[in-house]
Order: sequence, then C-alpha cells, then structure tokens
Amino acid sequence: MDSPFINIHTHTLKSGDNLIQIVNLELETPCPEQGYYSYGIHPWALDKADFQVDEALNKLKENLQQPQIIALGEAGLDKMHKANFEQQLAVFERQIKLSEALQKPMILHNVRSHNEIIALRKKHKAKQPWIVHGFSGTEQDVKQLIGQGIYLSVGESLLHPERKIHKSFKFIDLDYLFLETDMAEIGVETIYEAAANLLEMDLSTLQTRIFANFARLFRL
Repeated sequence: MDSPFINIHTHTLKSGDNLIQIVNLELETPCPEQGYYSYGIHPWALDKADFQVDEALNKLKENLQQPQIIALGEAGLDKMHKANFEQQLAVFERQIKLSEALQKPMILHNVRSHNEIIALRKKHKAKQPWIVHGFSGTEQDVKQLIGQGIYLSVGESLLHPERKIHKSFKFIDLDYLFLETDMAEIGVETIYEAAANLLEMDLSTLQTRIFANFARLFRL
C-alpha cells in the first residue's frame, strides 16, 4: 500500500482514504478528539479592534497542551497586511518561545518576510521545525529558507503554470518538501499529481518521501 497523502495545512476537514491532514483551528474552536490539528495566532488577527494579545497567548498555550495539537500555526509575518508590523514581530517572537517550550513545530504564514523569518530563527536558535506554508517564492528564496533548515509547503499555485513557483519548485530539496490545500476546496491528491508531474517522478515515490518528512518532524 502506498504511503498516505499528507496535507500539512488545511482549514477544512476533508475525508478520504489514505489521508493524513493537519487542520488549522480558530483559538475558540474546540478540538475534536480524533485527527491532527494546529492552533496559532495569525498576523491578520492583530488588526481586530477587540484583539487582546495576552489573552490570546494564554488561550493558545492552553490549547497546545492537547495531544491532537501537533503544530503551532498559523503564526508568522505579513508585510502586505495593514496589521502593525512591529506588533506582528512581537507576537510572533512570543509564539516562537511557546513552540520551543512545548516542542511543537510551527506552520508559518510568510508574506515578503523571508529575511525577518530567517533572522528570528537565528536569534532564538530555534530547534523546532518550521514549515512555511503556501510557499510560492523564487529559487533564491528556496535556497535561503532551506539553508536555515526551514521546510516549504506548496499548494494550489502548482496548478497555475504562470506562477513563479513552476520555475523554483524543482529546486526544493525533497527532504524539505510538504504539500497542502490551505483554503482550497480541492483534494490534496490533485496537488500531489501536479507536483509529481513537475518533478517527473512517480506519484507513489513522492508520497513516500513526503510521508517520511512528516514522520520525522512529528515523531509519529
């Protein structure tokens, strides 16, 4: 039997045979008893008028204690969003510390913030794995992020030949690759098929490689 398809980041619980997924939950959403999930403070949340940083971080810490929560995310930085960037940095740093203390890998939202992400990983000497989700950067971005041990997850951008990821995708070391659906209503199997075609490799081989990454990072 082929290795399961890994959907490293989705906001929608999907059904399917031979599928493992990490479903991102809102802080106030109770965690189901079965499956794998993530909680985090998204940088966009900081723009809400009623957002309370300490309250959110306390709730996050509480939620992360549950065994089904295997990752902290989404967390990260977004220079294209109106949320104050200095506050984004401060909240992200506090989540880095929480990730390290609780030994939970991080799933990162990263928009035009590669340099800051790399600098903060060095600053905090972070040992937990980080996965940049929705990656669509250049060959240079690939080399810089993987050079710091940061994993890259690619989504439906693989289905659009005009996107720059089609040029940079082949430079992603398979030991640092994940695939995802994020907000898309498609199955992750479709993303796998597109990835296998771009890499000119057998689908089952790609499944095996990505499952090995998942098992290594999450010690499952």
